[in-house]
Amino acid sequence: MSARLRLERLSLGHRLGSCRTGDPEIDHYLHHAARNEQAQGLAAVHVAVDRHDAVVGFFTLSPLSLRADSRLHHLLGRNGLPYPQIGGFLLGRMGVDRARQGKGIGGELIELAAHTSAAHITHVGGAFLAVDPKSDTLVSYYERFGFVRIDPTGVRRRMLRVLVR
Repeated sequence: MSARLRLERLSLGHRLGSCRTGDPEIDHYLHHAARNEQAQGLAAVHVAVDRHDAVVGFFTLSPLSLRADSRLHHLLGRNGLPYPQIGGFLLGRMGVDRARQGKGIGGELIELAAHTSAAHITHVGGAFLAVDPKSDTLVSYYERFGFVRIDPTGVRRRMLRVLVR
């Protein structure tokens, strides 16, 4: 993370009310559901905090298993894996405060999510970081960070980034 920001796990001490992304669904999640989901073990919520302790962005990570079909084997560069499912991580919700958008913070958060996921591979396994973009515009955005669509012809936009080759 840049010198101006630090990454922390969401805690009761973080003031979330001033972080407004401009997306009502993302804002509602951050302000009303993030702490609860983290407490239930459904997601780990990571917040980017500035030098004044203001939350300026966040992302969530969760475990994810995908069906091990030929497309996934190809994307991972592995063939003949003996498992019906392959584990990895899901970069779930992510947002940056509207006043800080366009300054590279979203890209930093994606890279930190990939780094955090890769660091956990030695403890729990996993081969990829996946994301489910909400729009085609976001598909293009995630492609800039090494994500590729699992099924470019399908209706789902799910993408992944290989963490281990």
